[in-house]
Amino acid sequence: MSQHLKPEFQDKYHEKVMPALTKAMDDFNNPRVQVQAYLALFDFTWNCSSSTLKPHLKEIVNKLLKQLQKVNHTVQGETLKVLSAVAHSSQDHFAEYYSSIMPYLKVIMMTANEELDHNHLADSVECITMVWLAVGKDKIRSDIEMVVQLLFSLQGSKLEENDPMRSQLLQAWARLGKCLGHEFKPYMSVAIPRLLKSAKIGSYVIIPENPDDVDESDGSIRALILGDRKIWIKTKVLEEKLTACKGLYLLADELKEGLSVWIEKVARTLVPRLKFAHSEEIRRVAASAMPVLLKSSKVATQEGYLDWSADESPFKKLCSYVVPALVKALSKESLLEIAAVILDSLDECMKMSEHVLDEDQTDLFLKAIMNVLQKISSLSRSKVGAIEGINQTLPDEENGEEQKVYDKAAACLTTFIITHKNSFSPFIGKLAPCIELMCVKDRIVEERRIALHVFCDVAKQFQEEAFRRCKISLLFLFKACKDENPEVQEVAAQAIGTAAEFGGSVFKSFLKGAVSALNAVMGHPNALQMEYVMAHDTAVSALGKILQFHREKLKAEKVLRIWLGHLPLKNNLEEAKVVHRQLCSLVEVSDGELLGTQKAYLSEIVAVYAEILWAGKKLATEETVNQMIKQLKLHSRRSPPSTWRSIMLSLEPHLQKKLESILSS
Repeated sequence: MSQHLKPEFQDKYHEKVMPALTKAMDDFNNPRVQVQAYLALFDFTWNCSSSTLKPHLKEIVNKLLKQLQKVNHTVQGETLKVLSAVAHSSQDHFAEYYSSIMPYLKVIMMTANEELDHNHLADSVECITMVWLAVGKDKIRSDIEMVVQLLFSLQGSKLEENDPMRSQLLQAWARLGKCLGHEFKPYMSVAIPRLLKSAKIGSYVIIPENPDDVDESDGSIRALILGDRKIWIKTKVLEEKLTACKGLYLLADELKEGLSVWIEKVARTLVPRLKFAHSEEIRRVAASAMPVLLKSSKVATQEGYLDWSADESPFKKLCSYVVPALVKALSKESLLEIAAVILDSLDECMKMSEHVLDEDQTDLFLKAIMNVLQKISSLSRSKVGAIEGINQTLPDEENGEEQKVYDKAAACLTTFIITHKNSFSPFIGKLAPCIELMCVKDRIVEERRIALHVFCDVAKQFQEEAFRRCKISLLFLFKACKDENPEVQEVAAQAIGTAAEFGGSVFKSFLKGAVSALNAVMGHPNALQMEYVMAHDTAVSALGKILQFHREKLKAEKVLRIWLGHLPLKNNLEEAKVVHRQLCSLVEVSDGELLGTQKAYLSEIVAVYAEILWAGKKLATEETVNQMIKQLKLHSRRSPPSTWRSIMLSLEPHLQKKLESILSS
């Protein structure tokens, strides 16, 4: 329960659970119960918040302090583990107990070292470094040297493959680095080489002559299926490799540019781990570390901590190594959850690195992105199963993770389009059919929505060139506007607005279809219902862009009438401000086709203005509101009194009262 219902279980029941567990710790007549109490307390406290743990901290620490004085190594070992968890969760609240606890921890550590009891030594080193993380570097200065000297001596000794101190040594260096920050520099020359060596460690695969003779019962080895092959992995060696990779990532994240001369060595150690077939966790850690290393390199280069070679900066050199490696890793990754991590890192790295992919790497990147999208699509459609109709989608609880990966892939593609604009141009033609394929009716909503977003990104970056290369893509936008799903309608309408703004002369031949498609969204039977209003508002905004950029090719008065009839916008507040500013600008120049002959449509415009002003600054910027008020005062003075009176009387009472108040001020 402590693990699976965290932290709600701890937050809700700590007042009942903690006293029961601390009482069971004293049950010396039942050793099994006592041990289980320690294990349960470890799980419960590890997942506690510091505020939840604080009321119980004094009692727990005092009880653990007494247990530390026991000679029994089993009791001491369990006590050290619980104390590690308590320190981890209580954080700075633990500082007041440091001076009481630390002398006992040092004695236990040194005694275990003298007795060559490395299980007990590993527990004590873990506890000390976890306590250090909790209390911070200012508390621990007088104790650092003793522990560091022990780590030095252990590092110089030959530790056996299954020695628990092999892994604990790596974790201790990483925790010490996180605790000390930039003050860790004196120890880097010893700690980092050890971490690099363990991260590269090999000889963890066993391929026996007779697989039937393999004994997995003690957990020292485990089977792994790779395609049609079965191999066995030495678990301790693999754990050491993972621990080292995590330690390098933690130090890189903590030290940042302070890692300086070690940045490239760490990167060249972790990059090959991006495709490490035998552990998805190692691939996750390696991928997560890449943007951290690039940021560190960028700052270190700018600050002059790194030496330049030839004409290429260390940062640019590292970018040229890391980004293509992430692309290759993405193309090979079979697990979607790891692909999501790679996508995040690739997105961050491309934003920092600018243009580093050549034509072949660009092609591989696009194939990898499309492969991820198609993989999610196939998985999602298989889950949807027998759901009928084009409005099919997955329940939120099933769709969440896949939706995140979809969004990450789209975001990564957008970043790539922006940062690699010059090299991407030849690939627009290849991308267009993929976008269209993702928009066909048998695809799930998420896939169609992402495809339309990608289209918008391409259109914004490449403008008329994009439309010349894939004219047919505009036709699928018009079809998408008739989709029954409001999310698809909304993005399709947004895409048409983008096409109107950036499509130039190419878009002009599609004007009739575009206006018709937007009318379908605005005139949908449910257009003003909650689910559809965002699509409606986006379509009205898109029609405004067609009027703004292609008015000379339209029957403008007719289209203006349609557009005005759907104002004001009240739901998509971002689009509302843009559209209402556009309306205000047309009125400002006394647009004849908008106002009509002898200002026949002034009453409609005044009614729209009244609703906008009634909403305060919610539907328009302060500048637009002030301009509207100025225009209303001008028209009230210039219109015949009877005409203006008629306009005012046509308004609903609350709007009429609002305008009268504004005009009289």
